[in-house]
Amino acid sequence: MTAPVYNLHNHTPFSDGAYTIDEICEAHLDLKDVKVTGLAIADHLFRTPSSREIKSARDFQAVFRNETRQYVEAVHAARERWQGKLDIVCGCEINWPLNKDHFDVIRTMLDGVDFVLFEFLDWAALTQLANQARRWPCPVGLAHTDVAKQFPNTSIDQVVRTMSNARIFYEVNTKLMPLEEHAAWFRALPNHRVRLTIGTDTHDDLSCLKTIRPMVDFVVEYGLEEKLFVPRARREEPVSQNS
Repeated sequence: MTAPVYNLHNHTPFSDGAYTIDEICEAHLDLKDVKVTGLAIADHLFRTPSSREIKSARDFQAVFRNETRQYVEAVHAARERWQGKLDIVCGCEINWPLNKDHFDVIRTMLDGVDFVLFEFLDWAALTQLANQARRWPCPVGLAHTDVAKQFPNTSIDQVVRTMSNARIFYEVNTKLMPLEEHAAWFRALPNHRVRLTIGTDTHDDLSCLKTIRPMVDFVVEYGLEEKLFVPRARREEPVSQNS
């Protein structure tokens, strides 16, 4: 694969990861079988240890606004530290069931966040996300999503069309689903406008970084290389990894 390689799903101690941003960066540079151009920190937001019962939008902001700002500042500082060695992208992961009633306020708190990964969506949630996707200040995508399990009563064609129309991207991730078992899903993607990212969902085991090379090879094998992209906040156009 000639395009730059990015691993866009890594967690730090800010949420439930074991390694600092710098340790994660060093581990990526130490990889022998693949050259990584950049990575994203995509910690869980809006469910951190200081959270308490939320009764209103004001409560939500009181609990999470400063935390979110501190998180973004930490990732942006790492971007400066690693400039010239790795491109650091600032993402986040959001639990859909936990936060679905707070999206209006969450969207106002994402300044400096380049993309959002959503997890634990069922079909009803995906259709809701599709209806609001373009109101988010950055690209939105699905994290480690097993389409067959999470949308069992919906055809692959309907899922891919829904994502395509809403410009929802899809994360290629082997952590929860062997990719070869989902060939039908990946064969449906070339004819639709669903863009892709690669992510390892790094938490407490850096050996997961060894899956980057197989995921890159899988993407190339299925002719999906042109769909890989690096999501950026709306103030910037998403940058193709093939540009």
